Amino acid sequence: MLIGRGLFAARPIQRGELILTFQGPELSLAEVRKKGALAANALQVGRGLYLDLEEPGRLLNHSCDPNVGVFRGVEVRALRYIPTDAELCFDYSTTVGDGWTMACRCDTPACRGIVRAFLTLPEPIRLRYAVLGAVSPFLLDDFSA
Repeated sequence: MLIGRGLFAARPIQRGELILTFQGPELSLAEVRKKGALAANALQVGRGLYLDLEEPGRLLNHSCDPNVGVFRGVEVRALRYIPTDAELCFDYSTTVGDGWTMACRCDTPACRGIVRAFLTLPEPIRLRYAVLGAVSPFLLDDFSA
């Protein structure tokens, strides 16, 4: 299902390969909320701290069965081999620690129907991301508590 824009592999990408680093000005939660509909461009990188993502990072879409993950809070790396022309998607839940939610349209067999905070994911999914290192560090602090 094509709804908007996305990022696609221009060449094959190997597992673990760095694809991009998220960039953008830092925002507080209050500043994110003031953005209204544009708040969807904000990536949570800490408790009450967000990046107002710039392109190409803001073009990464969500999938409940992602082929890329976010490491160290801002590094996008391949979770598995990605062939040319495949859309690059990460699980937004791996960067969400607040009450934000979104209806999911990833249409994968693993689809959870709604994207929500990391700590609300089923434990096996949280553990998988934690073992991979593909979850924002501030969320792991809460997970291990």
